[in-house]
Amino acid sequence: MSNQDPLEDLQREVERIFHDLVYNRHPATHFGEPTWAPAADLIVSDDHARVLIELAGVPRESVRVTLRGRVLEISGRRLPPIDRTAALYHRAEIFFGDFRRAIELPWESDERGVEARFRDGMLEVQLQRVAAIQSSDISVERQTS
Repeated sequence: MSNQDPLEDLQREVERIFHDLVYNRHPATHFGEPTWAPAADLIVSDDHARVLIELAGVPRESVRVTLRGRVLEISGRRLPPIDRTAALYHRAEIFFGDFRRAIELPWESDERGVEARFRDGMLEVQLQRVAAIQSSDISVERQTS
């Protein structure tokens, strides 16, 4: 907080807390169970989209990528590197356990054209846009008798 207007400082702090809650970027506890969702970027062009997901510490074998219509779902599990029950923590901000991220795409994608690569803790999913169905006039032939 600064020494400027205390109301501005309070407003900034409330906005930061709201942002953190909405985007699950900081620890939150619901009924004793921590929840988390990895950060994601969606980069879109006219014919394809790229989704980047931060998955540090998540083994590739636990990552599942599913496409249902316009929704790309990424799920998996990150295990703690140490026994968390035996440790005395001074600070604990890293989430472990199951995660799920659903990202709505701006258009339909063809599941046959989806490519997923996992490297250095980052998942990159490339999706091709399905061509929009074009309407066209159909000529009706005249029956000859």
